[in-house]
Amino acid sequence: MNPLEHRLRRWLRLYPIDQREEILGVLLATAGPGRERPSPRDAADLVGGAVRVRLNREIRSLSSPIWRDAFAVLSLVTTLLLFTGVIDLLRDYNGHYSLVQPPPAPVWPMWAPWIIVAVLSVRGLRRTAAGLAWAAALSQLPWLAVSAGGSAFEAPFVYDHLFWFGLAVIAAAALSVSDGLRRALPLLGRWRVAALAIGVGGFAYVVTGIGQRPPRGSVVALNLTEQAPLDPRWLFTLAPTVLIIAAVVRLRTAYGRRAAAVLVPSLAPLLCSLTLWLAPPDAPAVVIVDFRLIGPVAVVLLIGATAVSHVRERRRSTS
Repeated sequence: MNPLEHRLRRWLRLYPIDQREEILGVLLATAGPGRERPSPRDAADLVGGAVRVRLNREIRSLSSPIWRDAFAVLSLVTTLLLFTGVIDLLRDYNGHYSLVQPPPAPVWPMWAPWIIVAVLSVRGLRRTAAGLAWAAALSQLPWLAVSAGGSAFEAPFVYDHLFWFGLAVIAAAALSVSDGLRRALPLLGRWRVAALAIGVGGFAYVVTGIGQRPPRGSVVALNLTEQAPLDPRWLFTLAPTVLIIAAVVRLRTAYGRRAAAVLVPSLAPLLCSLTLWLAPPDAPAVVIVDFRLIGPVAVVLLIGATAVSHVRERRRSTS
């Protein structure tokens, strides 16, 4: 194996296995004599081609069982995180300080249905669970519309609540295109489910308030629209978040890699809040908020494309 072939094979690892040898043959046949490495332009073309090939394959495989499993795992995580609204109402820690992400709005109809959604999904009633999930998610729209007296989207606490609204929409969409919790639980196994439950419980406990007021003059809350001085207690939110992601991400499996690809953007507002203190003090927070909402919106659009792919597959099978 000459040096050029060796280096080309390293670049071709970006491509699917079934295409590597064909592309390698073409590149070696067109390479000039005496070349030992691909030019920067050739390397850029290889990377761009690999991205296009991978994206085309993923788009065509959106209706495959692998993506259904990934969305099932996503539905499990987001549904459990939405239990935070119920926990917040039960704890009744009004006036206590929360860390990083403010708790959900204390409105029972927004959060109580998610317990029923989880039970229905575990029982295998997929359509009923998805329908109730959409009803629960969309029930937040009236609150968002009137909570600030007609100018809700200019209110900081409404921006803070968009994280929870996004989670609800993602959970409902993921339940609509997958087998939901009934499939996700056996996929993860008992130990990963236990770790996920611990992570969600810790996250809910921290977000709904640690039950202890900070020293006078210190600022703990690090919301989506404000910057606060670094307080070591924000690390209490980081640990459960890392545990949640580690519990469900299985990079050695095809569905696990795709689950990571949709879970991390879904939690983008929370993950960015954990690092918001790194931004310069004069950075406009609203711009950062708008940027962080791109992740959840992209996931919803991907799930929408998956639903369209499912419809096309059904039409082809019936025609």
